[in-house]
Amino acid sequence: MFDGHWDGYSVNMRFDDSMRRSSHGKSHGSTSPLIARRPGLRHRLLARLRYRRLDLALAGGAPPEQDPAVALRARRLIDPCNRRSLAEALRRLLRESREGYQLSYGHVHPCRERVLAASEQLDELADALSRPGPVAAHGVAEALILLTDGTGPLYNPVSRANLSALAVEATEDLEL
Repeated sequence: MFDGHWDGYSVNMRFDDSMRRSSHGKSHGSTSPLIARRPGLRHRLLARLRYRRLDLALAGGAPPEQDPAVALRARRLIDPCNRRSLAEALRRLLRESREGYQLSYGHVHPCRERVLAASEQLDELADALSRPGPVAAHGVAEALILLTDGTGPLYNPVSRANLSALAVEATEDLEL
């Protein structure tokens, strides 16, 4: 199981006796962790260029250690600066929904009624993203998709998805 630590160069994984293996995938008797090599240029580029696909994979429950590009994207998502930025975007969204939006061209505004109805859950999600300490990339990816998916319940008034339920789910999935 992934222990939540990714330092950019190695992934420390712990296996129970039935899953013990070496970095080559062969079983062995030692209890040494699986150590991955530093991600190469290819994986770093994939993490940058295919970020949306990787976000969707992480939000869907893909383990960060499954692929170096996924691990790199997870590392970027859980970075405290990124989490603060997401929390600030949620708070700005809530503030603008309460106070009213300024007229601007080329800017799609969220569904005000849905935001106001889910304001408590969205505020809790912003608080959870702002807290110091480790979080699961799965939950951060869910929060990011919630904020950026133009077809989701935040922006699409005919979306059948429940904004409150998705905010609660993302908040819960932040916990390790």
